[in-house]
Amino acid sequence: MDHPYIDTKDVKAETCLKCHPTKNQGKFVHTAVGMGCENCHQTTSADNKTTITLIATGGDLCAMCHEATKDPVQHQPFKAGQCLVCHDPHASDNKAQTRASVNTLCFSCHAQESPNVKVNAETKLVTTIGNQVLSLDEYNKAPKLGLDPGGTSGHPIMGHPLMGKDPRSKDAKLSCLSCHVPHSSALPKLMPKGVASQIDLCGECHK
Repeated sequence: MDHPYIDTKDVKAETCLKCHPTKNQGKFVHTAVGMGCENCHQTTSADNKTTITLIATGGDLCAMCHEATKDPVQHQPFKAGQCLVCHDPHASDNKAQTRASVNTLCFSCHAQESPNVKVNAETKLVTTIGNQVLSLDEYNKAPKLGLDPGGTSGHPIMGHPLMGKDPRSKDAKLSCLSCHVPHSSALPKLMPKGVASQIDLCGECHK
């Protein structure tokens, strides 16, 4: 991307943060940010022009530090290297720098007519949380859940709670991640490791 000119000797994190002060602000700051902007970005300054690019693109960049698992069942954005659909690369008020709280983020693609999504039928593009853009085809491939009114229950069956206290632990709260892992799994429907079947998963709460 084109950028206001910066002399090569001044290209460092401190300089970047003067114009981009929010990149290291948030409850959860990506470790890479503290390591310096140049770990992910490369800068070229010449002819009164500064150009900034990424040292790699998409999931290839993230995989330089984060191991890409080989499990057979993969969440589509993870499989496609679209890490930024769910994660802010710099900082967030949510764990793992997710762009929103767990259920809000998941429902942006998996709930019907999410208020956090803008569909442009003419361009066939969908804008999700954090102004991330997906093709309409990618968005439509995400299974849509028929949630109960209010979105606090309704999956996998009507009336099933999606938030509140998790009966398996006094300190845990229910969310989509109570039953699914976000990236990949050896089990269908992205069920967590150690669960033999969906019945066994349900049996953890319904004994």
